[in-house]
Amino acid sequence: MSLQGKTAVVIGASGQHNFGVAIARLLAQNGARVVVSGRRLEPLQALAKEINGLAIACDMSDAASIEALFTAAKAQTGRVDIAINSAGGLAASPISMLTPEQIQPTLDVSFIGALLCFRYAAEAMTDGGSIITISSLTARLPGPALSVYAAARAGIDYAIKVAALEYGPKQIRFNSIAAGLIQTDMTDAMFTAGDSEARFIPHIPVGRMGTIDDIAQTALWLADDETSGFINGQLIDVSGGQQNGKLP
Repeated sequence: MSLQGKTAVVIGASGQHNFGVAIARLLAQNGARVVVSGRRLEPLQALAKEINGLAIACDMSDAASIEALFTAAKAQTGRVDIAINSAGGLAASPISMLTPEQIQPTLDVSFIGALLCFRYAAEAMTDGGSIITISSLTARLPGPALSVYAAARAGIDYAIKVAALEYGPKQIRFNSIAAGLIQTDMTDAMFTAGDSEARFIPHIPVGRMGTIDDIAQTALWLADDETSGFINGQLIDVSGGQQNGKLP
């Protein structure tokens, strides 16, 4: 698999152990020039140096910042062929305790920002491309306190179907990866107890926890037109079969 000559923009890559970081590294290993983005510039610059890429800060709650990201990525590399959005935040609260102030930040990043990312990424693609969003198993399997997070993810999962129709004639594909429960910077708190795997694995048919590399490999496949060029408007579960069961 080769992405030589392609430019990929990966949003949500300013952490230490998350999907965006793993995806950026793998795409770079397979020949892409990678622009890493997120809110915090310092870790982005360190990652960009490691993979010989570029770092551009972006606030996914700000439409102008999203537009500027893709404008700058294209100006500095000459093209944009792949865009992957793994930005998000987990603000858990039962519905009985929700306030507008708690709801809005998640919607700003995970729904409004993600939808505008579709627009501005597609505008930067002149020769077709692949746009991928990282979603969650919780968008279809309900869990307590996840109404806002899961609803925002579910909304974007449906929006990719509309985007696939609208941008298909321009040879721009849209797909979503629904990640199962995987330990990342965002989910670390769920893994603090020593019995984490004993609690989670019985719900996963393949009998193991997922990893950030499982998500990165799927993103690599979807990014490459040679291997997935006829895949469009799809939600792909990467959860070891847990999508057929329930959340722990």
